[in-house]
This record gives sequence, C-alpha cells and structure tokens, in this order.
Amino acid sequence: MNNWDFVVQVGPTAPEIEPDNVFKTDEANKALHHAYQWARAKASSSAYANAAKVYIEAIEMNREMEPNNPDYADRHQLTYILSNLTYWRGDHAKESRKALKDYHASIRA
Repeated sequence: MNNWDFVVQVGPTAPEIEPDNVFKTDEANKALHHAYQWARAKASSSAYANAAKVYIEAIEMNREMEPNNPDYADRHQLTYILSNLTYWRGDHAKESRKALKDYHASIRA
C-alpha cells in the first residue's frame, strides 16, 4: 500500500496576508490580529493553527461570495476561526477569543 502526500484544491486560494481592519470594531480587529500572529507562528506545527490562519486569510475572499451581507459572511468565517482557536494559549489568547466571540454574537441576526 502506498502513502500519498498531496492536496487537492477546489477554487481560488486566499492570499497569505493578514486582513487589515475588516471588522466594525477596533477590539475585534485587534483580537483578529493577535489570533493571526499566533496562527502564523504555529501553522507548521499545529493543524488547528494552520486552519485558523487559512480561515483568517480568507475573510475578505469569503465576503465576495456575500457582497450584500458581509456580516453573514463574517459570522460563518468566525465560527470556523473560533473553533480552531480553542487550543490557543499564551499572550492575548483568552482576551482575543472573548473579543472575537463577542463580535461574533453582535453580528448574529
């Protein structure tokens, strides 16, 4: 039996850049920045960090699919981001997760 190492991609890839001030509040944007810094630093050693990084980078691309309702797009993206931040520990982790959860709750319709 052979082991295969490959990735299949469907659709475009989000650019590997940190989104800048995509949310409506400074607190949520700061929290996203801290989350992205952690995810980028740990992406090669943690599947959760790598997934969080990818979801954070894709926020703006996801909004293109919902141009009339960016809150809807952000709410769904934040759900995935938050689930992958569960194992984040260290500086800013607790406060940033709380800020992102609060922002997520505030945009729920």
